[in-house]
Amino acid sequence: MCEIKNSKKVELTDRVRFRCKRCAECCKNVEGAVAIEVKDAYYISKFLNIPVSEFYDKYTRMFLLENIDFPIFALKTTGKDNSCIFLKGKRCSIQSVKPRTCKMYPFWVFPNDNDNFEYNFCTERRHHPNGSLVRVKDWMRDYLSEEDKEYLIEERKSIAGIAPIFNILNSIPGNNETLLRKVLPIRYFMYEHDEPFYQQFCRNNKILKKELEHMLEVQMKGRM
Repeated sequence: MCEIKNSKKVELTDRVRFRCKRCAECCKNVEGAVAIEVKDAYYISKFLNIPVSEFYDKYTRMFLLENIDFPIFALKTTGKDNSCIFLKGKRCSIQSVKPRTCKMYPFWVFPNDNDNFEYNFCTERRHHPNGSLVRVKDWMRDYLSEEDKEYLIEERKSIAGIAPIFNILNSIPGNNETLLRKVLPIRYFMYEHDEPFYQQFCRNNKILKKELEHMLEVQMKGRM
């Protein structure tokens, strides 16, 4: 899980000061900062009426997580101020389907091992913590959908199953490019807009785990 620096844990009953000034400062200097989750890619590409794979190619950059080399994606940026590629003037051009990272700001959430959610308040942008008091519970009601929760829980479980196998395979010399060719299509690109997202997501996770298990089995037999 990627954590946001300069943040503090909060409870649903807490209130924090926050006011959006419509200044678009949160959308600038965001190189590598706006993470694109699989669910984001599905809905944004559907909104843009392009294939999921084309969305990744045109609008995102791939990064490899430190130490484990697992591929993740973030939105591309433009200009000297590294503005989000979807920022037009001071407005988001994909407002109705903007990434969960943006939708949840200034909060970020994740499910723990018991599938209970933990909530955090980001203090990275110092000019925001002012204005009226916002109750955390109200923000989550408005911006964290049931589908978001369902996705995040499945994501945590799938990563817990995939990561150990991926790490073993990644530690074997010469596997890096083969792993990427295996992971990228199944985890990120194999989605069709005429089928609901969540059922595809669950199915792809199972397929990827089986593919990695098979790859590991073949390589272990080859070493015997």
